[in-house]
Amino acid sequence: MTLLHTIGTIFLYIPFLLFIFVYFLFLRKKKRKALGVASDITTFLLFFSVPASVDFLWGYSVSAIVYFVALVLAIVLLVIEWRTAKEIEIIPFFRKLWRTCFLLLAFAYAFVWLAGLVMIIIESV
Repeated sequence: MTLLHTIGTIFLYIPFLLFIFVYFLFLRKKKRKALGVASDITTFLLFFSVPASVDFLWGYSVSAIVYFVALVLAIVLLVIEWRTAKEIEIIPFFRKLWRTCFLLLAFAYAFVWLAGLVMIIIESV
């Protein structure tokens, strides 16, 4: 059980290891869909990883903010889709929303990681 907990903790704080692992796992089977599957799985993990990293570094709970931003993003994308298309297709809409969340959360995770790195460097000097 501790091995499973350790692996889960590593993936929680370094989610791009899971991205690389899933990408290379699916690269053998479905080359065209490997990037999409890896980003989809990593997006789910990033929803927990970004708030956990912020809480670890600064002690603030930002999970509600992350989920609220995702909800607002879904509403905005839905309104845009509703105005541009005559009929909204649910699966492509959710795929677009999920991939946009991946991009935003990946940038947020990179920002938190870089800010934490700068903070550690400044504290050690």
